[in-house]
Amino acid sequence: MGNILKLFSGFLRVEFSGEMPERIFNLSIKNRICLWDSKKNEDAIECSLSVGDFKRLRPIIRGSKIKMHILEKHGIRFKIHKNRRRFGLVIGLIWLLVFLKLMSGYVWIIDIEGNQNLSDGEIISVLETIGIKEGMKASKIDSKIDRERLLLKTEELAWASLNVEGSKLTVNVSEVKSRKPENTACNLISNADGIIKKIDVTSGNCLVKIGDTVKKGDVLVSGIKETGSGTEFIVSQGEIIADIKREISLSEKRNQTVKSFISKTKNKAVLEVFTFKIPLYLTCETEKYESETKLKQAKLFAKNLPFKLYIKSFDFFKEEKIKYTDEQLNLKIENRLKNELKKEKIEDFSLSDKVISLTEEKITLKAIISTEQNIAKKQELNINPTN
Repeated sequence: MGNILKLFSGFLRVEFSGEMPERIFNLSIKNRICLWDSKKNEDAIECSLSVGDFKRLRPIIRGSKIKMHILEKHGIRFKIHKNRRRFGLVIGLIWLLVFLKLMSGYVWIIDIEGNQNLSDGEIISVLETIGIKEGMKASKIDSKIDRERLLLKTEELAWASLNVEGSKLTVNVSEVKSRKPENTACNLISNADGIIKKIDVTSGNCLVKIGDTVKKGDVLVSGIKETGSGTEFIVSQGEIIADIKREISLSEKRNQTVKSFISKTKNKAVLEVFTFKIPLYLTCETEKYESETKLKQAKLFAKNLPFKLYIKSFDFFKEEKIKYTDEQLNLKIENRLKNELKKEKIEDFSLSDKVISLTEEKITLKAIISTEQNIAKKQELNINPTN
């Protein structure tokens, strides 16, 4: 802190010479003048002292045959004096100080702490719905009321606090720990229509047998068991494999517009200072493109600063109108079918009653898909403790 004050107030590097320049130390001590960084140079002594002490020392050494010569000047005051004729610089500095003073009354940084499941972006989006965002006046934030509004808007949060420090708002949160006990009594119900092929139940009261036809929502294994001592509630567990059949229908148009990407990419950047966005480019794109925007947040000591850089990448393409032949349409619809089944994670299957119809406008595929899968799905029992 002392060094910072010296830089602001200014200090001098002075050489003392003449007859017995060492006497300067006695004179300084006697008159309570502070010298530092003393250095002996042949017949002279170099010291540092403040501007005020320098002015006080001048009449003291008069007549002592000690000569005083300024070697260096340090500090902001000398920089300002040197550039005193540069009015634009002075005005700019004044405007900067005024701007920083005005900006200090606004929130420019929002930090979220304590979240694990919810992302920073999700919490910031909720804050925006209650009127809290970057660029707002800090005085408009009521920590007690706004924290309650945040909790009411976000069921996943159990606790929150809002703390404003200068231009930074820190939102500390604690999330609800919603974990259901593993021993909750439940049924196993069917999640699809099918014919039972295999049963492997480890607990619960099985209500179906191999060969039974079941519909979606039917209870397969009950978690309620009647015993001599009363009703027992069980966690039903196991697998029930069923043969599932369902109809699928897909179509593809003969005339389509497809994208053909070209080997041309471009990046454009936008700098956001506080909430002011400054585009770092001049031209606009006229070609067709797909874009993706990435955000780079300026940080200092792992803390966010009110400076952001948005980088938008452009991938350019051309559109072509294509008319598919019958062979191409057949191949396209077959690949579409494979992709649809892959999305549903259906690997072992068979097709029956497959019908492909071709017209001048499109191709249509209809088929029955047969596959075996586990259709048992847990359904928690709603138990009334008063019964």
